Amino acid sequence: MRFLKKLVTALLLLFIPIILDAYLHEYSKVYQERGLATGQPGINRFSGNPPGETTVLGRPYDGAPPLVSHDINGLAINGSENECLDCHMEGLELDEGNTATKIPASHYINEYTKEQKKDQVLGIWYNCFQCHVPQSEEEPPYSRENH
Repeated sequence: MRFLKKLVTALLLLFIPIILDAYLHEYSKVYQERGLATGQPGINRFSGNPPGETTVLGRPYDGAPPLVSHDINGLAINGSENECLDCHMEGLELDEGNTATKIPASHYINEYTKEQKKDQVLGIWYNCFQCHVPQSEEEPPYSRENH
C-alpha cells in the first residue's frame, strides 16, 4: 500500500508540471492571437518630433483626458518632482504660436471640499499619468468602433 501511494505521488509530481505547461502554452497562444499581447517591440513608439511638433490625436471618448502627444520616457514624476509641470503649469510657449496645453482650473480645486490652490496642483491630480496616457503611432490591436 505504501509503495502504491509513493508511486502515485511520484507520477503526479512528474506529470502535473507537464500538464500545466501544455495548458499555459495553449492559453498564452489564444491570448496572443487575440492581439492583446503581440510580443512585438514598439509599444508606445513615438515620432522623433519634440513636444509641440506632433499631431495631437482626438480624445477617444467624450470626457476623456487629453492624450500626451510626446515621448514621456525619462520624465520624472515623484513626491518631490513633476517634470510635466515645467511646461504645462502656465502653458509654456514652445516656439512662436505653439504653446503647451495649460493645466485646467479643475486641477487646482478639490471637488469635495472646494479647497482651491492658485499655484499648486492638488495631490489627487499630481500624478499626470494616472489619467493622461501617451499616444502612439501604432495601430491599436483591436478596433475601438464597436466597443
